[in-house]
Amino acid sequence: MKFSPRTVVLKDGREVLLRHVEVSDAPRVIEFVHGFVYDEEYVPLTEGEFNPTMAEEEQILSNYVERSNSLFLVAEFEGKLVANINVDGNQRKILRHTAVFGMGMHKEWQACGLGTAILTAAIDWARANSELEILFLQVYAENQAGLALYRKTGFIEHGRIPNFFKQNGRYHDEISMHLSLK
Repeated sequence: MKFSPRTVVLKDGREVLLRHVEVSDAPRVIEFVHGFVYDEEYVPLTEGEFNPTMAEEEQILSNYVERSNSLFLVAEFEGKLVANINVDGNQRKILRHTAVFGMGMHKEWQACGLGTAILTAAIDWARANSELEILFLQVYAENQAGLALYRKTGFIEHGRIPNFFKQNGRYHDEISMHLSLK
């Protein structure tokens, strides 16, 4: 199912284009992710773990473009990628009605309404997708901004795993959340 691009106006008046990723975006996606992934406290990757080749990233993006129950949105401002969200639809037949999602954005784009805008766009797309019935996610228990955003958009906590993430010698609890789409 296609996503119709939309322009959103943020709290500070900036206009951002939300659109489906294209395979040709691979170099820009890699550059974008490298711009925030190791600086953010609540991203479960350590230095050097995100290191796809161009061919690998192109294949990943191609999967999002081709799979009917998956979506990869980017937020673009003045030609630069500033946020993304990926809805990764399960490809196993018994789980095809479910999708896990993840999102990321540069720190300077946080707290301006972009997270709400891109998450709402992805949820709207998922609700309109006849295959999907449940979105789910995992989040650091300490990520209060993320938890507030997910709760605001209808996600419900359904579990916690103590010491799930081990990062820089420190443990972090994980909270699992879901959103019923139907």
